[in-house]
Amino acid sequence: MILKRLALVVLGIVGMFVVMEGVFRMISPIPGPCPLGDRSPYLYMPDKRHDHVWSASKQTNEIRIAVIGDSFTVGSGVQVDDRYANRLESMLNMKDGVPDVDVDVFAKCGTSTFQQVALLDEALKWEPQIVILGICLNDMEDWSKADELERWRKPLIPQVPPAWIARPLHCSRALTWLYGRIEEMIAHRNELRYYRRLYNPAYSGVTRFRDALSMMNNKCRKAHIAFVPVIFPLLSEPFQKGRYPFEYAHESIHRLCDELNIQCLDLLSHFRVASPDRLQVIPGFDPHPNEIAHRMIAESVLLYLISNHFLPPSYSPALSPGGVLLERIWHETIRRMEDPLCCGTSTQNHVARKKL
Repeated sequence: MILKRLALVVLGIVGMFVVMEGVFRMISPIPGPCPLGDRSPYLYMPDKRHDHVWSASKQTNEIRIAVIGDSFTVGSGVQVDDRYANRLESMLNMKDGVPDVDVDVFAKCGTSTFQQVALLDEALKWEPQIVILGICLNDMEDWSKADELERWRKPLIPQVPPAWIARPLHCSRALTWLYGRIEEMIAHRNELRYYRRLYNPAYSGVTRFRDALSMMNNKCRKAHIAFVPVIFPLLSEPFQKGRYPFEYAHESIHRLCDELNIQCLDLLSHFRVASPDRLQVIPGFDPHPNEIAHRMIAESVLLYLISNHFLPPSYSPALSPGGVLLERIWHETIRRMEDPLCCGTSTQNHVARKKL
């Protein structure tokens, strides 16, 4: 009886794969849009004196904001004028009657916070009034132990199958699809495990991060400069409470800031209702923030600086006439499309549709 049941299970599995294989071979895959189709082939780099196109950079009473960080702050994958520092500068220079604001970037890809202390020293020579520190969740990495980190990071990338597996994969579309899904699941599980290691209180990177944060805060305080850490969420995960797996990492950074009496901005709350696929440079491949994410970051930082009195309210950009929210316009548009009779006459709706 046991052998018969086992045979039925095996036959069922084999039959399922035969059906899957037939479906994969019968249905020709429709080529989807190229993930690079909306990316510029080149990065356009301005000359140094054209870095601050939104400010005159000639006033003696100008306000200077230095932005420190890693590849998120550098703007990896987007044009220079799309990164959040440049967006912030443009929004702070929209009004007459206030001093110009220069926002300059002091960042280096691949660095952790303790490595960015040298970038702060460089920024302080520029004599800014405000220093913004971009904090990514992997800033706990202790690169003085590079071998250990490389060993931890290796399982985060889906592995190339060995030769004895690669041969049957070349012959079967179903097995190739299944192998890819399994590798993605394993890589994601290893990613979760990796961040747990980084935020283990016993890990040396936690101590180095705390020391760097304290050192930066003390340097800014001594120079009478406002110090504003900004925490970025991981853009490859859903942000909703209960689904975002790195809440504990944000809480750990908050605790460290509280211990050091540092006020910080956590962008997770500003991203809660957003879709991660709309915020990545190339979803599933390059999770750096794209133009939309940089704009959201800039708006959040702007509101934070004004509401917490780092900048006067006079720097608030003017709203659209009547203060009409874009969200309201979109909702009304969707409502008209779903129910043409809900608003006005059919003729009015026809005209509205033509305008849309």
